[in-house]
Amino acid sequence: MILYKRDKNMQWKLDNIRFLYPPDDFTGTFANTKMQERHKANQDQKIKVILEHLEAKNNPLEAMQGLNPLDHLQFLQNNLEKFRHAGCLEKTVLLLYYRKNTPFATVGDHNEWKSLLAQCHPARLYEEGKPFPFDKTTAFRGSVTGNPKGLSWTVSREEATWFLERWKDKSLGGGTVFAMEITRQDVLVYIEDEHRREVILIPEVAENSVGRAIDHI
Repeated sequence: MILYKRDKNMQWKLDNIRFLYPPDDFTGTFANTKMQERHKANQDQKIKVILEHLEAKNNPLEAMQGLNPLDHLQFLQNNLEKFRHAGCLEKTVLLLYYRKNTPFATVGDHNEWKSLLAQCHPARLYEEGKPFPFDKTTAFRGSVTGNPKGLSWTVSREEATWFLERWKDKSLGGGTVFAMEITRQDVLVYIEDEHRREVILIPEVAENSVGRAIDHI
């Protein structure tokens, strides 16, 4: 891995930002010196474009978008206070969280997401979604490892039913679907669009509540 650093005209902290990833960042050796030099020149040009983008942006979310997506979470952590000051911390945390995390797939370290969500202002985070339409309802999540713990749950019975059918045969690698009663007070944010009807629970609720395994709805 190659780390690139530059301080001139740079308001952003770039600690541990990698900038280039394979195939752009090839750390092996080429067959001849000319090929090696050409690759290094191409790398330098790509990094120059990225750095110029970063130098030109005053909004941290816009600056982040110029980096490789694999660097976005590190950039957010490096520049957390700038995101907060710009009023886009909550939006960015949710953007990165929902790239991979769903009620039926969890990506990343739980404690890392818990820490980032704790940095968000609860009211602003809630306002990034829609008003939760229930006083109390049943939420669902699934796990291929049988672990019911998690921040993301769906209130869509249709989605839960689909996974119950898909995971019916455990010999084919099926997981377990869990159900749990939640209230409006348990919810950090509720996201409803054409793709999802999901909540992110308050971490303490997610950690201390026990979902029950179900085989039908």
